Amino acid sequence: MALTKVIGAGIGTVTNQFADANMSAGSVVQIIQASTTTEVASTSSSFVDSGVTAAITPSSTSSKIFILYTLHQFINGTGQTSDVKLLRGSTALLTTGYMLHNGGSTIIGQGTHHFLDSPSTTSATTYKVQFNSVDNSTNVLCNYDDSAGNGSSFITLMEIAQ
Repeated sequence: MALTKVIGAGIGTVTNQFADANMSAGSVVQIIQASTTTEVASTSSSFVDSGVTAAITPSSTSSKIFILYTLHQFINGTGQTSDVKLLRGSTALLTTGYMLHNGGSTIIGQGTHHFLDSPSTTSATTYKVQFNSVDNSTNVLCNYDDSAGNGSSFITLMEIAQ
């Protein structure tokens, strides 16, 4: 929607018309993005932090947060799997079977997931991504730098007005 400046007398008083709270439903109020290239390795079947994290402070309790996250992983072992978990604070929102490796001895992969959350708060809210090594022995690396500069993982948070 384009904004137009009206010039002239008698148009009335415009007070706070373009505030976040006055955005129409479906409008993107704010976008936060974070990335990391710090490598994290694990052979544990317990979930560990990937280093992919970002915080957003919603402007309204009715806002939704649309989350996009891309995790760059390297798995060293045939037939092995890594799962990925999205959390809001310490609350798990989504766990996905992320990457299954069935051939050769290693695989490098990148996948993007999304989730629509209703945090119902105007307090700062942190989202983070964790991963594991399902078989509890395969070395899984996140944010793995493959020497071509492809090791970045990302998270994007978009506040959507309701």
